[in-house]
Amino acid sequence: MNRFALLIIISLTLVASHAGAVDAATTPTTTPTGVMIYDSAPPYPIDSPALSASLSQQIPYPAQPGEEVTLLIKTTNHGDEPAKNIIWYLDVQEPFELKETEKATYTLPELRCGETANTEYYLTVDPDARSGEYTLDLNITYSGEFDRRVLTTKSKVELTIRVMGHPDLVLLDADIPRVDPKSEFVANFSIKNVGTGPAKNVKVYFKNQTSILPKMSIYYIDTIAPGATALIESGFFVDTTTPSQHPLPIAIHYENETHGTQPAQEYSVLVPVSSGNTLFVYLDSQDKLTEGTVGEITIGIANRGLARAKHVVLTIANGDQFKLIDTDTRYIGDIESDDYDTVDFKILPESSDYANITVDLSYADDYGNAYNMTPELPIKVYTSGEMKAIAPAGGGYTGIIIIALVLLLIYVFRKRIKRIISK
Repeated sequence: MNRFALLIIISLTLVASHAGAVDAATTPTTTPTGVMIYDSAPPYPIDSPALSASLSQQIPYPAQPGEEVTLLIKTTNHGDEPAKNIIWYLDVQEPFELKETEKATYTLPELRCGETANTEYYLTVDPDARSGEYTLDLNITYSGEFDRRVLTTKSKVELTIRVMGHPDLVLLDADIPRVDPKSEFVANFSIKNVGTGPAKNVKVYFKNQTSILPKMSIYYIDTIAPGATALIESGFFVDTTTPSQHPLPIAIHYENETHGTQPAQEYSVLVPVSSGNTLFVYLDSQDKLTEGTVGEITIGIANRGLARAKHVVLTIANGDQFKLIDTDTRYIGDIESDDYDTVDFKILPESSDYANITVDLSYADDYGNAYNMTPELPIKVYTSGEMKAIAPAGGGYTGIIIIALVLLLIYVFRKRIKRIISK
């Protein structure tokens, strides 16, 4: 009998252990979205409903900006009791809108144990929506008998919607300096993605020309995000001596985020090659100026560049040591390359001290760009002592020459008179 009692006790112990293991297997867990999930048994005791919902399909996938998109929601009752008075509410946020505003809420009287309901939402995507994964909240409310009590519960499910935008690259700006013939220069280019999707594998091509030669023909950029701007700094060589606006072709190739090739963007920017109208101002000549005596100075303007200078105007103003006798402005006009011109001014020196004349020179190039320069030119005003040294008293060499001529004439006449007498 003792052995029989011992067997009964062991059997009861094993049954209790098995029952505990079953209870542990039916312990519910809660997901971050609030939906109750069970590994192998209903979330509540046998007499409880349990709903789970998920986005079963997005049509189309991915959606594109400006398109209509359909969301198919699948809801299943995993419990052993019916769920009643079910309400689905989709909280629609940007960049989506409900196609029909009153369709944010759907209802169902009952969903029995093991049944599945499909709910559809129809949305439109904002035309300016950018690529990405967007999350919308789906709220579900339902009632049922939970552990022999009638309760109402609410859960929230996050629906992830995929949107793929369209990249669109444009050459936003080209900062190209005015350059000299046969020289090197650096230019800066801004490329902006004005589209709604990322541009990938971007290649910027600078095509070779006979006049403008790029140091590097291709620049590679991995990705330009929507709204972002990429900057490129590139060096070039000017292989021409012809002043003009020379074209520089640019091509931009890129792909969308699924590596689909997009239409290439073609541009042509102008490189202004001028250099050429570098003017040199100098004092060409002057009278022997003395204090208190009117004299004349001649100013020269030479074009040492490769292009002509247009509308050249020279102006001179009264200085501290002299006064102008006539007008202060001379219009010269155009001066061709390797050519020059001169203008005359009459001045009255008021001092014999060393003096400078400041002139204002303005001109333009073939593109209408204006230039201005204000060089200083030294002039010489002689003192009375310096003038005497230049022209000594007594007539100087002039008197000597006259005396020599008179003596020569006397000598010639005397020889002729002697010849006449001797005959």
